[in-house]
Amino acid sequence: MTKVYLSPSSQTENLYAWGGTNEAAQCRAIAAACEAALKRSGFDVRTGAGTMYTRVPESNAWGAALHVAIHTNAANGKTTGTRCYAYRDGGDGFRAARAIFDKLAPITPGASEGVFVQKTWYEIVRTKAPCAYVECEFHDVPDAARWIVEHTLQIGEAIAQGICAYFGAAYVPAEKE
Repeated sequence: MTKVYLSPSSQTENLYAWGGTNEAAQCRAIAAACEAALKRSGFDVRTGAGTMYTRVPESNAWGAALHVAIHTNAANGKTTGTRCYAYRDGGDGFRAARAIFDKLAPITPGASEGVFVQKTWYEIVRTKAPCAYVECEFHDVPDAARWIVEHTLQIGEAIAQGICAYFGAAYVPAEKE
């Protein structure tokens, strides 16, 4: 089975502009939805606890084939959109980030979107596996924050769909009740 390591934000201090919640709580919910979807689709998945400084060594020791950092973003209270990052354009991390972006961006309400190179962030630089760093939407905009809180399941499913697309695996949707 292909190993995917999910690393949801641990930033409890990043408060949302709506809902009385924070980045860590929402990213854990997104990661839980993503993990369930990936397991249904035949992946071996681990979701890290602690901080990125404990997760990166855990991901590396486990031998993940892909490391996915799951975050929400903040800027100026006006910027919205999905942004994904990876170490280098054309690399495996960038291809994974692009595949995730292609599934996630169409469902998010934001406008400032893209996939970008980032050569300094710890999780991107220090993981042995390719890293796709996902900023799902901006939590400092009240409408975007509300959207995140109300759509964690859909966000997690979209990230899983992108991971499946990256690996050429069939995405297995949840059974309808």
